Amino acid sequence: MLFEETECTLFCSDLFTHPGDVEALTSSDVVERFRAALVKDQKGPFANAYPYTPQTDGILTRLGELRPGTLAIMHGSAFSGDGRRAIRDLSVVLREVMGMPVAPIPAAA
Repeated sequence: MLFEETECTLFCSDLFTHPGDVEALTSSDVVERFRAALVKDQKGPFANAYPYTPQTDGILTRLGELRPGTLAIMHGSAFSGDGRRAIRDLSVVLREVMGMPVAPIPAAA
C-alpha cells in the first residue's frame, strides 16, 4: 500500500476488491460491494485469501488514521469520500465474514 499525502489518496491494493463492470470512481458504498465479493470467495477456491489475524484491526485502524479522501482500489471502483469510515467498516466486515475472534485491546496503563 502507498499513501499519497498531497491529495490524501490511499493506494490500497486488494482492500475493498469488488469485481464486475463498475464505474471508475464512486462515492457510493464500496464496503458492501467488498462484503458480497468476500462472502462469494469464501465459498470457493479463494476462501481465506485475505490474511485476517488479531493484528488486522489495529493495522486497519492505523490506515484509517491517515484519513484518506480517495481509496484507489486495484480491482473495483476507486472510492471518493470518508476513507477513514470506509476502512473502519471494512474491519467490521472482515471480522464478521472471516469469523475470527479479535484480540482484546490492552487497557492503558
